[in-house]
Amino acid sequence: MRPIKLEITGLQSFSKKQVVDFDSLTSLGLFGIFGETGSGKSTILDAMIFAIFDEIPRTMGSKGKNIRPCLNQDSDILEVYFKFALGNDIFEITRTYKKKFSRKGEEKFEQSNPILIINKDVVADTVKNVESKIDEYFGMSVHDFTRSVVLPQGKFSEFLKLKGVDKMTMLENIFDLEKYGTKMSEKIKVRNNKLKDEITSLENQIKGKGDCSLEKINDIKENLILKENEYNTLIKNKAELEKEFNQLKELKGYFEKLDTYNDELQKLQLSEDKVNESKSLLEKHIAADSFKDLIDEIKNLKDSFIKNKGELTTSKTTLDTLNNALEVLKTKENELQMEIEKIMDELDNLKVDYNELDNLRKGDEYIRALHFKEKLLQESIDSSHGLELDLDSLSKKLKENKENLKTESLNYENLEKMDTQQILQFENEVKELSNEISLIESKLKDKESLEKEIQNIDEKKVSTLCNIDNCKSKIEEISKKSLETKAFEISKSLVSGECCPVCGSKEHPNPAKDTESVDLNELEIYSKEKDQLEKALIEIDTKLNYCSDKLNELNNLKDVETLRKELSEKEISLNALKEKEKELLLKESDLKNKVSLLKNDISSISLAIDEKKLSLDKIKSKIASSEEDILKEKEKIASLNLERDSIEFIEERKTLLENMEREYREVLSRKESLNDSLRVVKDNIFKDLNEIQKINLAVVSLEEKNNHIKDSCNEKSERLKTEATTKGFNSTEEILSHIFSEEKVLELNTFIENFEKDYTKYSNLKDEILKNIDNRTFDLKRWDELSSNLEEISKEEQNLFKEVTEYKGELKRVEQLFKESKELLEKIEQLRLKQDDILILQKKFEGRKFVKFLARKRLDYIAYEASKRLQKITRGRYLLTVDNNCDFNIVDAFNSNFTRECSTLSGGETFIVSLVLALALSSQLQLKGKVQLEFFFLDEGFGTLDTSLLDRVIEILEEIRWKEKMKIGIISHVEDLKIRIPRRLEVSAAIPGETGSLIKLI
Repeated sequence: MRPIKLEITGLQSFSKKQVVDFDSLTSLGLFGIFGETGSGKSTILDAMIFAIFDEIPRTMGSKGKNIRPCLNQDSDILEVYFKFALGNDIFEITRTYKKKFSRKGEEKFEQSNPILIINKDVVADTVKNVESKIDEYFGMSVHDFTRSVVLPQGKFSEFLKLKGVDKMTMLENIFDLEKYGTKMSEKIKVRNNKLKDEITSLENQIKGKGDCSLEKINDIKENLILKENEYNTLIKNKAELEKEFNQLKELKGYFEKLDTYNDELQKLQLSEDKVNESKSLLEKHIAADSFKDLIDEIKNLKDSFIKNKGELTTSKTTLDTLNNALEVLKTKENELQMEIEKIMDELDNLKVDYNELDNLRKGDEYIRALHFKEKLLQESIDSSHGLELDLDSLSKKLKENKENLKTESLNYENLEKMDTQQILQFENEVKELSNEISLIESKLKDKESLEKEIQNIDEKKVSTLCNIDNCKSKIEEISKKSLETKAFEISKSLVSGECCPVCGSKEHPNPAKDTESVDLNELEIYSKEKDQLEKALIEIDTKLNYCSDKLNELNNLKDVETLRKELSEKEISLNALKEKEKELLLKESDLKNKVSLLKNDISSISLAIDEKKLSLDKIKSKIASSEEDILKEKEKIASLNLERDSIEFIEERKTLLENMEREYREVLSRKESLNDSLRVVKDNIFKDLNEIQKINLAVVSLEEKNNHIKDSCNEKSERLKTEATTKGFNSTEEILSHIFSEEKVLELNTFIENFEKDYTKYSNLKDEILKNIDNRTFDLKRWDELSSNLEEISKEEQNLFKEVTEYKGELKRVEQLFKESKELLEKIEQLRLKQDDILILQKKFEGRKFVKFLARKRLDYIAYEASKRLQKITRGRYLLTVDNNCDFNIVDAFNSNFTRECSTLSGGETFIVSLVLALALSSQLQLKGKVQLEFFFLDEGFGTLDTSLLDRVIEILEEIRWKEKMKIGIISHVEDLKIRIPRRLEVSAAIPGETGSLIKLI
């Protein structure tokens, strides 16, 4: 991952928006973030983690779900925008939390939907979708990310110095190996306890089922067989008794039915008189019903007679009314005839000469048309003169523009052309020279830096050599004094005539004199100092050789001033060519515009001339046509033979005739109105005559019809009286009283039919029962005895059936319990087998053997990866190995592959080894994801380092940056580091009540 841009608003000490331009900050590879303690340096890292994972583990806790305390108290919004690269993809992510208030005034802190943009396309805009995409592309958790990007203070040298068990514990924590150690053991233990509980539970279930053995099942079966035999015997005896009982029961039923049928027959005999009465009523109804039609006919005849009599009276009244109205209409008809005759006389006096009136109207129309056409003719003549003048002017202008076009076209063809290839060539040369000068200037800066560095290294080398010489002289001096002291000690033990233990001489002419005592610890100190200085000298020589090689590469550079002079000359020439090109382009554009304008003008003028000519031809044609129309109008006027052809005479005469015509039409309209009224009166007279005639005929018809109805009614009444008397009826009312409704007739018939049906039914049933009884008698005593015996047997049967059922249920229950117990025993056996496997596995994980195995594998690979970097940094001198106790050892290739403990390393060497271990550890963590390690932050407590060690650290970091192509960030508040870091970010602490933390790029 490579950060590009970070914007922070309202996070912790940052109240207002602050922007971190990582492209500028990391442009030189090594950069730093500086500021006082509590200024907000770590908040920059928090913002990056928050933008990606929506968590800040450092301040939000392990689960990272409480963001509220991270909001700046002076802000209402927390917003972080982070732009970074993963490989070739550019990611932009924005996360926002806003402070809101509910209706009750309670403060809320809600998250807005985050936005994730990849390569300028929005790919996710919800919390869940953004989380899914981040997991897809990163492949690591926030926990792994913080271990990979942010290297915690003091942890890496601690990792180097930790001993076996502690180192393994740290690896377990870093690589989450606890799940294979303590956690796995806990899981195994939990699983074993769970199996124990399951086995105990199953055993308790078996105990809870009680006695369900095979012996109990056999006992229940024996008892069940005895009870079933007893029950079957009882059933057999019961069946014999039931047979006899059923026979008595059947006979008892017959006698009961016989009593019932006799009762029903007695009831029917009581209603026999009512049945006979109903039959008599039905016979009367049938006789009366035969006269119903005749009675209805007589009634209808009487109703018709009354109705016709009323209509006859109405018709006579209407006839009188119509006769009176007819007399009135005849009087009105005579009056209208007389008025029409008067109007006819008036029309004769108002007759108009319509031929003269038509000629006058045509004359008026022809004269007005003649005047209009004469006016149009004059307008056409005036238009033709104007068009002829316009044509002359346009022709002159067209000729002038054609001459100008010819001149400007020649100027354009003769215009000088510019060589664009020459300009492009000059531009490329200027660009190449500029790039070459920039590159040489950059290399010259590196050269100056290297020369200063070589000078410093030479001075340091001279100083180190002097210190080594001083140490050597001090060692020689102390060794010499030590020898003198030892010689004095030996001389004290010399005896004349005895051999010297050193030279073997028996004479001792010049024995050693007493000297100052020597501190041998001081000799050891100078020896160690000499060894350290010699090691430092090797490092200085290594670095001096490296810098000298770099300087030699930069010595063969071209002269910058010569190149600058050449660049200036080419730029002047290029600018002159561009100015000339600009002038020519302006001239060319000006000529093009002139030629184009002239061509457009010529085209427009030509079109205008054509249009004017066409319009002139049309006008001339129109003039000729108008002259012909005028002659025709004059001929039409002459053909009318008017007394005078003036408009005034024609108007006066025409008005007089039109007034006469209008008056004539009004009188004629009045006549037609009277004719219409007369026609209506005559039509009404005709209608009244027809109506009178119809009514007279109707009166005659009604009188004849009433006479006929009266005769017919008398005849039918006499016939009804005669026939009714013969059938026992004395009057029409008596006949009508014996005519019943259909419901009543149906009721009487139903009553009679039911009686006859029931009487027949019970008589037949009685005969059938008597046949079934067959002269037998019913023994009531035997019936009571059988009933009592059967009741006792039924109770005994119920008890036996209950006992048999209980035995069967018990047998089924015990058999089911036996089956369940057997299944539970099988499950217990399976669980015990699993428990045996778990116990074997538990033994395998005792003492965290598996975790140690995994951690050792991780440790070996980390040492291998760290050794590769360490060899590059130390030019193949050092290797890192792991011994049997899981401790790190250093192999010195420059000292016959001598292996020594890491505790013997100097401070700078310790830091180098710790750093390569940190890089290897981070690489291992990032192997779990999909993100390539392109940069990391180092917070390593630089305040504990001295000046020389700080220089060495910076050198090492620069070397890692050159060789590993990585962006390295240092987080510190140490002021001495600022002058050693080429790019840095200054974080100013917040001022309460005034401003939040501020960021400045330096």
